[in-house]
Amino acid sequence: MSHEPLVNDSHDDEEFLEAVNDDEYVRPRTSSRADTLRARRRVEALLEERRLQRAIEDDWMLLDEEEEEE
Repeated sequence: MSHEPLVNDSHDDEEFLEAVNDDEYVRPRTSSRADTLRARRRVEALLEERRLQRAIEDDWMLLDEEEEEE
């Protein structure tokens, strides 16, 4: 029984490496340092809010489990 390779190596490497939308790509404008810091702080605030929300939910779950055991 012969096995055919899963990958066809007969393609042209240059063609293979070119993305479909290379011609449409426009580099995004460079943001100012202030914009970058503001965005970073916003992401950090959202992550901290999520972390605190999960901690609160975990505490409530533990409290509920303790009450059920009593």
